[in-house]
Order: sequence, then structure tokens, then C-alpha cells
Amino acid sequence: MIVRMWRAKAPGQIAAALACLLGSPSFARADEPPPVPTQPVPAQEAAPRGELFVAVSSALGTTDWRTDVTGYGGFAVGLRLFGMVTPFAEGRLGYGSVDQRLLTFLSLGVRAGWQATPRVYPRAHVGFVHQHEESMASVAEEPAGAVLGIGPGIRHRAGVQFGLGCDFTLLRRSKFTLALGPEVVGAYLGYSSGPNWYGFVGANLGAHFALF
Repeated sequence: MIVRMWRAKAPGQIAAALACLLGSPSFARADEPPPVPTQPVPAQEAAPRGELFVAVSSALGTTDWRTDVTGYGGFAVGLRLFGMVTPFAEGRLGYGSVDQRLLTFLSLGVRAGWQATPRVYPRAHVGFVHQHEESMASVAEEPAGAVLGIGPGIRHRAGVQFGLGCDFTLLRRSKFTLALGPEVVGAYLGYSSGPNWYGFVGANLGAHFALF
């Protein structure tokens, strides 16, 4: 009788035991590796729409006057929009070897470029130019007039400038970029006596500060 009762209960007990084993997560997934915890991917910061542009430059060149050698040091400020277009104002102070003249180069223009790679930014620019040319002897006689642009020996010139350059990123932060690059600049000046064509090559060190 005992044997009959055991035989009667055995199939039910075996089925219950199998159900417990198969339904237990620890047994069903014992051979699966534990899930790897994932970290949220940080959202990429949007590029600034407006950046303050500040640059200093130095250049060496010549003119269409024979044996005339020129040199300039410059400063520029502007606003770069959407990383591509930059209206700018520029001033350069230079010297021309023929007639030993002081050159004050003032310009308003637009430069355009694009971020070809994370470190390379090719660019071009064009602008209107007003340049004062005055002999160093005249500057010595009227230094205040030379500074204010009203000296009697000043020749006022006007024209356009155009140039090509390429900036290479030296340092990049979330709100700041510093770049250095070569540039080639040409200018055509008329109105009053003096060389018509100016050309120079130089280096430009520029910084961009994100505003908005």
C-alpha cells in the first residue's frame, strides 16, 4: 500500500520539482554573464553662434616701387558668426624703406572660412583700406599730427585689400580657441602719390572667445 501511495505521488512531486528548477532565475540564467553597466553618453556641446575674434600679426613685404621693403605689425578685432563669417576692423603700423616713410594701415572688412578639420581652418578676406604715408622726418616734426592723422606731410591713400590664410589650432577649450597660421595679403591703393600695389606675407596669432 505504501508503495502504491509513493508511486501515485511520485509523478506529481517530480513535476513540481522540475517546475521549481526551471522557473528559478538563478538556475535558468546561471550560464549567462552578468549585464554590463552602461554609462550615459554626454551630449555634444553645440558650437557657438557668435565669438569675439582678437588677433595680432606681423608681416614683411614689398611694393611696386623698386627696392621698396615694407614691414608691419598689426591688431584686429571682429565677431565670428556661426564659425564661418567674421566682420572685422584692423590696424597695422609699418615702415617703408623708400622715402623712409611711416605706414598706418586701417581697414574694415569681412573674412570667411570653415573648420576643415578639428585643427585646420582655411580662410580668405577682403576689406576697404585707408592708409597714411608720411616720411619719418615729417613725423619727427609733427608727432601729434602723425598720431592723429592730420599732419601736413601725410599722404592719404585709399583702396582695397584681399588675402588668404590658414589657421592651425594650438589650444581648444569649451569657450576659447587659440590658433596660429600664415597669411598672404595684397592691397591696391590709389588717391595721392605712392605705390599702387602692396604685398606681404606674415603670421597671424588669433583667439576666439564664445559669446553666445
